[in-house]
Amino acid sequence: MDLNLRRYALFYGALMLAVTAIDFALARWTSTDLPLGMSVWLPAISAAQDLGLRHGKATRAALPKGLVWRLAWPLTVVATALQLAFAALSLGVMLALGYDVFSVLSVIGLPGWALVFVGMVALLYLTNRIFLGLGVRSGIKAASKAS
Repeated sequence: MDLNLRRYALFYGALMLAVTAIDFALARWTSTDLPLGMSVWLPAISAAQDLGLRHGKATRAALPKGLVWRLAWPLTVVATALQLAFAALSLGVMLALGYDVFSVLSVIGLPGWALVFVGMVALLYLTNRIFLGLGVRSGIKAASKAS
């Protein structure tokens, strides 16, 4: 299976920005928030499943047993890079608006943030692995029903 990392990145990034905009609008006008991590997990779930679905429909064949585990790594790298870029952008915007971001971030400390980062990467990897495989199976079923 050839991964279309560009498609994954565009899909992930667009959905991440949409979820963030919806969360901002909800917080501003209704005093509610989306669940924590929605801008990380929903894009990963949707983008990985989309790639798998397209592959399943095109090939009508399941992926070999260990291949999905290996394919999840590049997806995780792309998702992590997008999340880091978004975090840097958010940090810059908050600093430009005059928020004291570093006093808030220093409460957890560097070891705490390292644990959060490692946990996020591990969960992104598992999310990509699970939903890429589910997407392939769904694509195979959809292709068999269509014919």
